[in-house]
Amino acid sequence: MVNTEPKECRSCVKEPTGTINVARFIQGLDGFFAHNDLKGACEFVGFWENEARSLGDERGLLSVVNEELGLYRRTNDIDAAMNAVDEAVSLIEKLGMSESVSGANILVNAATTLKAFGRPEEGLKYYDTAEKTLVGAGKQRSYEYAALLNNKAAALNELKRYDDGECCYLSAIEILKEEGKHDGEIAVSMINLAHLVFDRDDTAYERVESLLDEAWEYINSPRQPHDANYAFILSKCAPSLDYFKRHDEADALREVAKEIYERA
Repeated sequence: MVNTEPKECRSCVKEPTGTINVARFIQGLDGFFAHNDLKGACEFVGFWENEARSLGDERGLLSVVNEELGLYRRTNDIDAAMNAVDEAVSLIEKLGMSESVSGANILVNAATTLKAFGRPEEGLKYYDTAEKTLVGAGKQRSYEYAALLNNKAAALNELKRYDDGECCYLSAIEILKEEGKHDGEIAVSMINLAHLVFDRDDTAYERVESLLDEAWEYINSPRQPHDANYAFILSKCAPSLDYFKRHDEADALREVAKEIYERA
């Protein structure tokens, strides 16, 4: 008689019991992003969300919901995104993570999602809460703090608080230049700052062009790995370059992004 019982898998015995394997979840999700397979990514996070719920693993669930925030911004799914915001905030409070660095980073993600769907004012309180936590933890010169400033600046720009937004962008750019590991993100900050400058004064051509020129240098930095994150950065920059009538540069970025995804 053939034995149909599964043999013990050496890797499986290392799986956590009662909780999901967050590291494996993140690794798997990155695989979908490497191919820009957003449909597959949505199905994947749905599976892991159900797994976390079935186990009663609220910390694991928070990790999944945090990834859903960014994913649903990319798919422009407002209902799923707002549900993720509500659940993320609720879980952070329930788990007592409101004053933790990890909780602060998730609040930034939630606030950014609110801004992405036209609710920037609501997100400001989460940016402020996260900022207090990161400053209290001595993270003022970190990539995480720069990300907070960049996303807060976008919300302030949408609220026409241009001067406050400009201060945030300039501080974020300074931190990232000092850190030296995120040249693509510096380019995004400079392009977003160019939008702010033009929104505030549509005759400020000289400064806008200067910012775009410098952004182009950072986009093409030799320090920037040409990975899926870079492809995503390029896809974010291209529409702005089109907006500012730099169509050849925008097309070049789309072509590079396409090559990266196809190579993956």
